Amino acid sequence: VTFKDKSTVLTGGNATECDGGFSDESSESDGHYYYDALKYPCPPNLSVWWNMGSMLFLVLGAQILTGIMLTTNYSSDEQLVSVSVDYIMRDANYGWIIRSMHMGGASLFFALIYMHVARGVYFGAYLKNPHVWYSGLTLYLLSMGVGFLGYVLPWGVMSYWGLTVITNMMTVIPGGARALDWFQGGYVITSMTLKRVFVLHFLLPFVILGLSLTHVLFLHMNGSSNPLGLDETNFSVPFHPYYSIKDLAGFVLLLIGFVGVTFTFASLTVDPLQWQPINKMKTPTVIKPEWYFLYAYAILRSIPHKAGGVFTMFAAIAGVAVFPMISGPEKFQSMKVCPLVRLVFIIWAANFMFLTVIGAQEPTGGWVLAGQFSTVLHLGALVVIPAVKMKWEMELYNRPEKPEEALCTKKETVAVVDNTKELV
Repeated sequence: VTFKDKSTVLTGGNATECDGGFSDESSESDGHYYYDALKYPCPPNLSVWWNMGSMLFLVLGAQILTGIMLTTNYSSDEQLVSVSVDYIMRDANYGWIIRSMHMGGASLFFALIYMHVARGVYFGAYLKNPHVWYSGLTLYLLSMGVGFLGYVLPWGVMSYWGLTVITNMMTVIPGGARALDWFQGGYVITSMTLKRVFVLHFLLPFVILGLSLTHVLFLHMNGSSNPLGLDETNFSVPFHPYYSIKDLAGFVLLLIGFVGVTFTFASLTVDPLQWQPINKMKTPTVIKPEWYFLYAYAILRSIPHKAGGVFTMFAAIAGVAVFPMISGPEKFQSMKVCPLVRLVFIIWAANFMFLTVIGAQEPTGGWVLAGQFSTVLHLGALVVIPAVKMKWEMELYNRPEKPEEALCTKKETVAVVDNTKELV
């Protein structure tokens, strides 16, 4: 395999050259290779962290399928919803399995999303593919909406009061009070509100599915990032069989975890109050969402001012959108070459987990101060990570070096390239 102006791709041990990717002698009129999934050229050094996207597709499909099954027995009437849920769990054939899969699948879906985003931040995926980054952020926001609406549908104590808290956030924006009345179908939460929640929860996953295809299309237009953060456009391997086998192995492990969650821990994260009938005259001592929203809820509670809390929460959720804006052109996209940024990333990830713990506690005493401190740390890291990374690379490449150091650097670069070719 040799590096040339044209892209070089390994196909079954033979290198084939072409202008836009690689060609197959048996089908010269295949068209643009980006639209051929099996021949899609990928960097040769992708790790297991690049499997999260395909796993998310699998879980999304399972969520849509199980959700459609649940709708056949679910009633969105306020007086009948608990009866329908009880019927699904006790009398409907395999209803408890389907609902457990749907509940456990939601937790698994968001766990994969957070790992997917963390991988993108660590390896600098936002630098190579800004369109993929922004479409992914849109997918995450829509997924949060669908996840919250699904949390409301069982119509337990936490469902009702969680909906009350979140919908009242609409009043902080101009015209929000009228929009809230329209969404609720009146001045208070009733069966009309529940019907609207049900319709949105049913339709939005199909919007997410369509946008996911657009997300993949953007990825194929610009190519995947890689652990080294280098431009490997001229050196790649086809998706099949190199990564299709990897994805298949990931699917098997995902299925094992999915079955384990469904049959063992499906209700582990559900608050006990969620199983109690709604009492609209008594507010629970602690109102909290599912675990995958606790970090955002902790940030919302840490600001005593209502509008300030809402703004801060959305800034924390969508803060990763600034990464492509405040990052300059970098030779190395990955954090592997910058130990200081790696340290900031580890602190940021640990703080995210700590915010999740804070969100599950009563907002009293030291938990309030801890939430405010962690909120500042979370927002600060969103600015520090790309800024320090860019500064580190500027210092690394702009510093004057002696001729012998430059020669040594060139030799090391050649050695890295040779080792990469040998591995492939």
